[in-house]
Amino acid sequence: MDSLSESIEPRHFNSQQIAFFEENGYLSGPRVLSDDQIDVLKNRIDDLITGRVDFPQHLKTGGDLALAKIVNLYRHDAVFAAIDHTPMGTLANDLMTAPVRLWEDQMIMKVPHEGAAALAWHQDCAFWDYVAPAELVTCWIALDDAAVANGCMHVVPGSHRWDLDYHRDELHADDPNWLLKHPDIPAGACVEPVPCEVKAGHCHFHHCRTLHGSYGSTTASPRRSYVLHLLPGNIRRIGQPWNPRMAQMHDIADGALVEGPDFPELPCGASV
Repeated sequence: MDSLSESIEPRHFNSQQIAFFEENGYLSGPRVLSDDQIDVLKNRIDDLITGRVDFPQHLKTGGDLALAKIVNLYRHDAVFAAIDHTPMGTLANDLMTAPVRLWEDQMIMKVPHEGAAALAWHQDCAFWDYVAPAELVTCWIALDDAAVANGCMHVVPGSHRWDLDYHRDELHADDPNWLLKHPDIPAGACVEPVPCEVKAGHCHFHHCRTLHGSYGSTTASPRRSYVLHLLPGNIRRIGQPWNPRMAQMHDIADGALVEGPDFPELPCGASV
């Protein structure tokens, strides 16, 4: 666990990168995890998937080596709780209203040889409709190189500025492209997806309103990632959490800021 506290030097985004994120709703980032940190997290993921260490079963999807997702890791696992988030927090504070807090985290593993599998196009904000404003941001960190061949994320640039009126229950499980055909998409808007390839240890940010999805992997190896969902400092509770696997707010009143020990502030490196 010691190697998790030996993080790389934090870096900041420059003004051009920040402007790109504001315009397009996504942004590639630098390296935030060392090779040693990646090895520790991969080994821990194997332990969690195989059940060699205890973890709440309801926070897992699947039950074997084809496991797809484990959520709320930092709240329940000492190894993930020990990660130094300073490199991620430094970058996030360049893009978001401070203080940036950790909403929830998760591990996603895309299994090999599943080329037909797809993660439907969606906006994260549709699943986080009990907090507002819709300004949360995701920091997606590759633990294996993420490329088109193994199902890297794709985004629709600028879609975070579209006003799409729908409810999450309207998403069609049998049509992963349903949201790309929504009638509220502005006339003439480009819906051409852009692949977001990320090297292991590096990160990628996207706004919670940015349309994104992914395709299946045609490679022989798993594609693992560690994902941080982040709260800007102005987020308030506006409703009741609907999914027990997601972040809960037992001690936060309606209308109150989402803050406190369950939502720790990400540390931020020195300004440049």
